Amino acid sequence: MSLTLTAPPAEEPVSLADLKAHLRVDGPAEDALIAGLGVAARRSIEARFGVAMVAQGWRLALDAPVPCAVELPIGPVISIDAVVRMGPSGEEALAPDAYEATVGGAGRVAFGAAPGATRKFGAVVIDFTAGHATAAAVPAPMALAVKALAAHYYEFREEAGVDRFHTSPQSLNALMGPWRRVRV
Repeated sequence: MSLTLTAPPAEEPVSLADLKAHLRVDGPAEDALIAGLGVAARRSIEARFGVAMVAQGWRLALDAPVPCAVELPIGPVISIDAVVRMGPSGEEALAPDAYEATVGGAGRVAFGAAPGATRKFGAVVIDFTAGHATAAAVPAPMALAVKALAAHYYEFREEAGVDRFHTSPQSLNALMGPWRRVRV
């Protein structure tokens, strides 16, 4: 199984101006650093909590035989863009009636939805779009989590090292709790 980012977000959930206001930084001297910390904070939160904040394209490639349903590892899912079955005769793009797509917080693709379809597929590639449509649509607690983690990175930028571990603020779990993906 592999998960690949195919289209990065067109915008960040927290603007540079908002980050600078949160950090109480005036002037352009550290704009590049602060913007980079904002991107690093977003990416770290997305990876840790299995979320996409702003719309971005992803490709999930499953090499082993696929069971009747696949839960997508990142949400919220906006759309299932393509499903391709990899067979001995090459790639075969599946028509939307060959599977059942569920979008939203936990996206899913269920195979065998069409009459007479098999319940198990070989290797499959699923292209999907996850995140919120725009930065303005990102929930306020998510944006605050980005600000808090970027501020933590800004304040403790020299803390990480071979003999020191990098930590994150405890408020991150509280802010992102509603979007934590629980696996059973």
